[in-house]
Formats: sequence, C-alpha cells, structure tokens
Amino acid sequence: MQSDEVPRFSYFSSLSQKVVSSSSWEEIFSGQFTEHLQESKKTEGNVWWLDICDATEEDVNIVSQALSIHPLTEEDIITREPREKVEVFRNYYLISFQTLVTSEDNNGEKGGSNSPASIFSSTPASAGCYILVFKNGAVTFSPTGCGHISRVRDRIRRLPDPAILSSDWICYAMIDDIIDSFQPYMQAVERESEAIEDEVFIARVDDVRSLLPRVDNLRKKITHLIRCLSGKVDVLNGFIKRCQAKDKQPVFPDGDLIMYLGDVQDHLVTTMSSLSHFDEIVGRSQSNCLAQLSANNLRLSLNINEVLSKVTVLATIFVPLHMVTGLFGMNVTVPGEGVPGLGWFFGIVGCFIAFILLSCLIAVRFKLL
Repeated sequence: MQSDEVPRFSYFSSLSQKVVSSSSWEEIFSGQFTEHLQESKKTEGNVWWLDICDATEEDVNIVSQALSIHPLTEEDIITREPREKVEVFRNYYLISFQTLVTSEDNNGEKGGSNSPASIFSSTPASAGCYILVFKNGAVTFSPTGCGHISRVRDRIRRLPDPAILSSDWICYAMIDDIIDSFQPYMQAVERESEAIEDEVFIARVDDVRSLLPRVDNLRKKITHLIRCLSGKVDVLNGFIKRCQAKDKQPVFPDGDLIMYLGDVQDHLVTTMSSLSHFDEIVGRSQSNCLAQLSANNLRLSLNINEVLSKVTVLATIFVPLHMVTGLFGMNVTVPGEGVPGLGWFFGIVGCFIAFILLSCLIAVRFKLL
C-alpha cells in the first residue's frame, strides 16, 4: 500500500516551521511543485528546503524544469558523479560531497554504535550528497542510509535566533554534519590502534600472527577515511576562497557564515591530522609485528641449523664405521677370522668405540657438538 512506502521527499518552510514528508510529488505539493516554488520565492523572509532521497532521473528532471537547473548539474546528479566539487551558476551554486553510508545510520543516529566491533564490521560505503543553494532556498539530493537530513533539521529547530536561518546556513549545516559524521569512525580508529599497539609488545608468536590481519584491516579503513576526507579539504578551501574573493559571485555567502565555514575547515584539518597520526601508529605496530615474526623465524632457523650441524657431525663419525662393517659383509677376510675365541671381535668393537670417543672429543674441542 502507498501508506507503507518510505517517504522520499521532504519539504521545510521557515514560515510554517514544519516538515512535510511524502513518498510522491503529488502528496507533498498536490501536483503543483513549480507553482509552489514560485510562490515561495515571492514570499519575503521565507526560507525553504527540499530534500529528495535516492532521486530518480524523473525526479531530477522535475526539479530541473522548476528551478532552471543547468544540464551539467542535472547530469552530475543523475549519474551520481563521485568527484567532490563546487560549481557556481547564474542563480545557484552546487556542492558535491561524498558521505559514508552504513546500516547504523538508518535510524538517524550519528554513526550508529561507537564500538570498534560494530563500526569496523564492514567498510562503510561512499555515496554522493548534492546540495543546490539558491537565494532563499536549497535542494538536497541525499542517499539512503545517511542521517544528515534529520540531524540538520534538529539543528534548525534548536536555533536560538530564527533570523540566522538561510539557504547558505542550511548548506553550512549539511557540510558540518557530513564532516562530523566521520568522528565516530575516527574514535573507533583511535581505540583500535591503541589496543593493537598495546597487544604487540605482550603478544606471543601465535598472537602476533593473528594481529597481522587486524592491523591490515585497520589500515584499509584508515586509508578509506583519509581518501574520503582529502577531497573535502580541497573543496572547502576553494569554497572559502571564492566566498572571500573581492569579485565573488552574488550567490556565494558572506559575513558570519564564512566564520562558520572556517570552523568546519579547522575541524576537517584536525580530523585529517588525527587520522594521519593513527595511521603512523598502526604502521609502526605493523612493523613491530613483522619484526617479531622475523626474529622468531630467525631464532627458529638458528635452532634448526644447530641441530642439523650436530646431526651432521654424528653422521660424519658413524659413516666410516658403517663402511668398514659393510666391507666385512662382503667376501673379504675378516681379521682374526680363523682364530678361536672372541678376542678379535671385542678388539674390533673396542677400536670402533675408541674411534667414536676420539671423534666426539675432537668435535667438542672445536665446539662442533
């Protein structure tokens, strides 16, 4: 039934301070989307925000026709362009960010559980989040599994001064929340890296071998997080420079909002520095694990060589005796063969024993045994 469908469209207006959610255009705008937006534009002091979750090509075409979106922007959203960027057009600017999507975010909780076991159970997937900012409104195209929209709405409801709200502020809040969503992963990386670093120095040989897959898996997660954040650094730096330029476009924000963006920039740089530091810790732990394995293998190899050297010395001693006794088994006259009694037998055996003792003494003297 239609009532059981997940709402993909949500519309917020600062005049009503309400969020209208629906699973179809007809329900949310009564089929008059273009007329509704034109009326919102004419209303003084009205800030509107439309979010479309998992937008289809038809959804993008409807928004494009209603808001005169450039075909390049339309193409980027339809094809899910993964490159993070800032683009400015005549009546709006576009910010494309990649965000992490996990199953824990479905309930709107930031990052889900903070335990390393839950966060690192699987590599979080990246998905595109596209923000179109107009003079008095914003349109966001968000993926399923991210809680950015609900958290930004909560921030709007908690604003001490409603006059602060603007389309640029919504854009800032989205960027800030996307950056903040990496915080639980960074905390989990910190705990896991410290745990591995402590275990490396007390682990036994078998434990070290089990640590190596954990270290390798953690380095993969750190590399994934750094790669997701590195593009945002360039985009945010370029966005702030454009906002501060003397000949900037009129659609770009100014004033106090630049200070907010600077705070996000500092937070992003701090997060990147922390991840780089944790990557160094994990790399050092991995080197220590490999060094311990190499030392254990070297020690085992030396023990085997020592045993083999002793076996080689004993074989060198007994091989000549085996050759002599082998000759006695052929058609060769054995000394004392015709003499009655066991004198010659014990004499030959005594010579063998004396040869063995002498050889062992020589081997011990030269530390071969």
